[in-house]
Amino acid sequence: MSSSKGTNPKGTSTAIPSASKPTSVDSAEASAIPTEVPTEVPAEGFLMPDGKTYSNFSTKESAGYFRTLNSSTTGCYAENGSMPILLADKDLCNLGFFCPNSTDNAPPQYCPPSFDCQAKRMMGKSCPPQGLLEPVICKGGYYCPKGGKEMIECPKGSYCPEGSFEPWPCAYGAICPAKSQRQIVTMPLGFMIAFDILLGIIVGLGFFISAWRKGRKKNYAALPNPGEKDLDSDDIELLTKGSKDQQDDHDDLSANPDFQVFMRYIGRLIKTKDVGLSFDFEDLEFEPKAGKKILKGVSGYIQSGSMWAVMGGSGAGKSTFFNVLMGKTRHTGGVIKVNGHPKDMAKYKKLIGFVPQDDIVLPELTVRENILHSARCRLPMTWKDKDIQAYVDALISCIGLSHVQHSLVGDANKPVVSGGQRKRVSIGMELAAAPMCIFLDEPTSGLDATSASSIMRLLKAITRLGVTTITIIHQPREQIFHGFDNILLLGLGSEIYAGPTSEAPTYFDSLGFTFPSRANPADVIMDIINGEGGEYRQDHAMSETPVARLIESWRTRHQREAPSRTQSHSPPQPQHLLPEDAYDPPEGSYHDALAAPKRPRPVSMISTADQEAELKQTMKKRGASWYAQTYYCCKRSITQQVRLKNSFFFEIGTGAFAGGIIGLSAFTAEGQLFKGIYHDSFSIVSHAVNYTSAPQLGLLGAMAIGLAASAPAVKVFGEEKLIFNREASSGHSMSAYYVGKMVSVLPRLFIASLHFSVFMGILATPLMSWPDMFVANLLYFFCVYGLASCIGMLVKREDGPLLAVMASLIIGILGGVAPPLSKVKEWNIEFLWRMSPGVWFTESYFSQCLRPLEYLYMLDLAKAATGFNIGNYSLDMGILIALGVVYRVIAFVLLVTVQRKR
Repeated sequence: MSSSKGTNPKGTSTAIPSASKPTSVDSAEASAIPTEVPTEVPAEGFLMPDGKTYSNFSTKESAGYFRTLNSSTTGCYAENGSMPILLADKDLCNLGFFCPNSTDNAPPQYCPPSFDCQAKRMMGKSCPPQGLLEPVICKGGYYCPKGGKEMIECPKGSYCPEGSFEPWPCAYGAICPAKSQRQIVTMPLGFMIAFDILLGIIVGLGFFISAWRKGRKKNYAALPNPGEKDLDSDDIELLTKGSKDQQDDHDDLSANPDFQVFMRYIGRLIKTKDVGLSFDFEDLEFEPKAGKKILKGVSGYIQSGSMWAVMGGSGAGKSTFFNVLMGKTRHTGGVIKVNGHPKDMAKYKKLIGFVPQDDIVLPELTVRENILHSARCRLPMTWKDKDIQAYVDALISCIGLSHVQHSLVGDANKPVVSGGQRKRVSIGMELAAAPMCIFLDEPTSGLDATSASSIMRLLKAITRLGVTTITIIHQPREQIFHGFDNILLLGLGSEIYAGPTSEAPTYFDSLGFTFPSRANPADVIMDIINGEGGEYRQDHAMSETPVARLIESWRTRHQREAPSRTQSHSPPQPQHLLPEDAYDPPEGSYHDALAAPKRPRPVSMISTADQEAELKQTMKKRGASWYAQTYYCCKRSITQQVRLKNSFFFEIGTGAFAGGIIGLSAFTAEGQLFKGIYHDSFSIVSHAVNYTSAPQLGLLGAMAIGLAASAPAVKVFGEEKLIFNREASSGHSMSAYYVGKMVSVLPRLFIASLHFSVFMGILATPLMSWPDMFVANLLYFFCVYGLASCIGMLVKREDGPLLAVMASLIIGILGGVAPPLSKVKEWNIEFLWRMSPGVWFTESYFSQCLRPLEYLYMLDLAKAATGFNIGNYSLDMGILIALGVVYRVIAFVLLVTVQRKR
């Protein structure tokens, strides 16, 4: 280029100024860009090379002249007189830029782009430099060292995103050939494959060991010598009770050696030498709402070591009586006494067993595993595991489940064992705890006659050891009916009869009813107390309210006997359950105890302070420690997850697929998920900004994790409400159950997050490090599981997955992307968004993708435009942990307080 100077009328030289200030360029091509400028603009104007004088450069005439200039004059490649703008006072090239032609005398300059280039830049694309001295961002796959004079090919083992001033070292094992713009991290992929293989081997070994154990013969622990002190026992002595005519009922059990083992072990636990569990209830009432009494003035006494049947028609109040007596429901009137003292029955839940009418067992566990878990958690903590195993083996044999003990229980949708066997499992779970009192709601429902008789004989046997047994039963067989010591008949919420079973026919005979000689007394009694006993009356006369008359007849008799009952309380038995001269305890084995003659018992018993202290000591010993219960619950939950392997693998596959889809959506960006405004004066050469790609990756990742994890989380946490209620009512630690369940899910979270992060990282290749991405994904999985557990505690299990998915989508959308968090701040409701884990998760992605580019872009502008903070990754992760913990605390509170039926 040739130098071009003009002369004004005074003969001074005048140079063409640039839009900022003039400069001269000494280049190899000898380009002559005007360099001299007058100190002041002469009054007559500037004389330009075209021979004309212009007073300033904003006139139409000067603009027309500029349009005639070309690149050889201005240094800008665009036609029509594009004038350059200086970007620095000397040869200063920002980090990450390529400035090959600039010098101190010819600093970098900006040239207005052509129309095509402008369109590309507005779309975020790049175009060639628009002038000889215009800086250009260092191309991806290359790096431009400080000074910007070289653009060097990125070496193998490194990668160079757009705007690199030095190679970025690749992670160990990453794929980074020469000229790599991004790294493909493969080490996590290799770890994932190795982990999956190891996991498969462990699962296979687990099934092999399980099969080996199933085929192994039982090896009972040595039983303690009855004459020796057992250090692991509760120093317990059997209460002998029974009659010769009852001995035949136990012959088949007595012939079973497992029965001897079971009775010896249970004899170590049932403390009746000093005190058992007896119950007084006077004028018991339950009125859930005004005007609707379910129980009305029920009074009676249940002595320890007795077997009671509670009978009545539908709506008679049997279940309510059970719940009130066990302390599950607070009575609204009357008094309940335990061993003669008014006390809260809930305090004795470790010594009480309850078999619900519905078979509440875990279908994923085997028969033995269900019973063994109950025994481990509820037997005294001093017992060794070998004793517990032997005790459970004997119990399983006694209830007739040895042949199916290693079979899964299953459920109604996918049954494995029969309904009667499920019922026996439910009973066995309570007998495994060796309770001092056991309540059974319909224990024979679903059982055939033989199985029902076997269960009742076993209950009768442990009753003779001092266990108080109370059973709701409908129309039992005659043999079973006569096996009960006493019966309590209810009608319309009131007593109709309470007393010895053998005296019930005599009592109803006194009311004018006749029992047919060949009829089952239980059937006749049920007809009578349901108001359909007219055929059994001698005069065949029926009252309009026969049940009400039966209630009134019993109340009248009860009032007549009240003085004698009161008198019996005045001289309490201070030291023994029975008077000292009532019987001489026979010596011998448990079989002698079953055959011992039945003795008359006092009407009531009041325990002494020493006896109550011993009872408290017994309760303290019952139950495993909190840590042991947590371990057993965690182990049980892991077993469930392994058994539900299809669901587990489906969740992992879904997570991997979701991560791959999200990664694929960002694959074409080649890791460049952000473009901002360049630093300082170089901002004028900035392309269209891209503030959304990095947050969108976080948003899509959050939504994908929510879809993949929320439904399985509901199944893991929310489908055991009834199991939890049953175990909590029997003295299990509620917190141990929940913590064990929560800990058992952590490996699941880790594996699902690993697969999600591996496939997402390989395809999306964001600038954030893979460990940072994995930790963020893992903690968001943690939050989604916690939120889904809250949903599962509130709604029915069939509604839980759908609502959990919706909730996870909501917290994902509240991630601050749309609407942007900056707009939310203007609305002054940012705190609502900050309550969602989605904001913190998305912010971590945004922050970690931008921080490595801080030298290149003005991140403060991006921060103001989006509303996200930058550089607070640790805080973001801490908040995610806190939110996940808060969700679980809320879920635990809901688990304890919300009474969900299903």
